[in-house]
Amino acid sequence: MDRISKVSFMWVVIMVGFAMHMLADMLPAFWGANIAMPDATGEAPTGMLIFMMALSFFIPMCGLLCMQYRRCKAMLTINLVLAGIMMVFNIFHASELIAEFNPVQLLIHPVMVVAGIYLFIFSLQEKKNMGK
Repeated sequence: MDRISKVSFMWVVIMVGFAMHMLADMLPAFWGANIAMPDATGEAPTGMLIFMMALSFFIPMCGLLCMQYRRCKAMLTINLVLAGIMMVFNIFHASELIAEFNPVQLLIHPVMVVAGIYLFIFSLQEKKNMGK
């Protein structure tokens, strides 16, 4: 597998990981558990919805599109910046397990951290090898 397909594959892994993260949070509802946040008012905060959509869909999709136009140095730079943002977010988000342990998320967060690190490494390699 070449570096280009590795980068694209890692973007897809990130998107699937976010989908599994959400699904894992919702599964207890099938057994009748209340999955609403403790202080939920019934209104979703627009800013948080936009933030989560940006991280789980918009940024990975932009990364995938950048890899389709990878002959342009600017696209590889944008991809690298997006990969860095994703890596840092996944590391910080996984660190929340320390404050609030969730055994279900324990299966997902380490995979997301590793996927984010690999995404960044593969993106950096791709940028470095562009001129070769």
